[in-house]
Amino acid sequence: MKITLHKFVAGAAAFAAVLAVGVSLNTTTANAAGNKVADVSQYQGNINWTKASKDLKYAIIRVQHGSKGDAGYMVDSKRNVNANGAYKAGVPFGQYMFAEFTSVKDAQQEAKDFYKRSNSHTKFFVLDEEKRMPSAKSSEQTYVNAWLKTMRSLTDKPLIMYAGEYYANSHNLNFSKFDGSWIAKYSSTKPKVSGTSIDLWQYTSSGRVSGISGNVDLNKIQNSSVVKSWFADTSSHSTASYYSSISGVKGIKIKKAVYEYNNILFTNGQRSTKLAAGKTLAVKGITKNSKDAYRFQLTNGKYVTANKAYVSTY
Repeated sequence: MKITLHKFVAGAAAFAAVLAVGVSLNTTTANAAGNKVADVSQYQGNINWTKASKDLKYAIIRVQHGSKGDAGYMVDSKRNVNANGAYKAGVPFGQYMFAEFTSVKDAQQEAKDFYKRSNSHTKFFVLDEEKRMPSAKSSEQTYVNAWLKTMRSLTDKPLIMYAGEYYANSHNLNFSKFDGSWIAKYSSTKPKVSGTSIDLWQYTSSGRVSGISGNVDLNKIQNSSVVKSWFADTSSHSTASYYSSISGVKGIKIKKAVYEYNNILFTNGQRSTKLAAGKTLAVKGITKNSKDAYRFQLTNGKYVTANKAYVSTY
């Protein structure tokens, strides 16, 4: 059983796992044609994304490894080439960073650098948490929390944590505040992490994908609805159906997990508590923002979407 998620090539981690199911060209919402799942880095060399799109539904692309001063520090030389290639070929993708946290400040800076270097078309962000640095003094969870808080202030896109089964259990990593879990275990038996439901399982480092030379890490989706939500297009409200009145409404029930926000625009840095499906809440008003999206105002003064796909009234 391997503790780390990715193989090291020339002393650096080659995080290579592509979430694959195949897609049509020139659309990031096309139905998949393949049945594989993986991620890529500069160690896959020059990828023929047109060919790869025949196998892939999703890709996860590395952006960086550690931060300045770390022995393994690097900015992935193919991050932009791969992101642009995937987008042009119609392969929806997320992006990840390999963490080498040494302090809270370091975790915050790695998050800021990661976000700054990411591609605007990425669907989500992954924290690859698999290496304990010798100079680290606090628990790994302390650094994870600092990274997560910083990223939440920068983006409303889903945030996923990736770790090896052994590493996650030995460091008691808490996935509950993330939008999904990605666990590595190169085995025929599924990984188990205490208190965590596994959404994506990296099960081999010897996979093959059309258009990619050599091996890639392949993955199996364990929770299809959660993984699908990572790649959901939330950039437009044009086709959303909203409640527009609270006449006769006592409260709302959450149909799919949503967040409370401190303002009606749902801007970066204003996200608050995550609300699980099934939760009921009292409301005191409804309002429409400048983008014609309706929000319910809760009795605590915060706001949630009035999108009928996410909430119902009673």
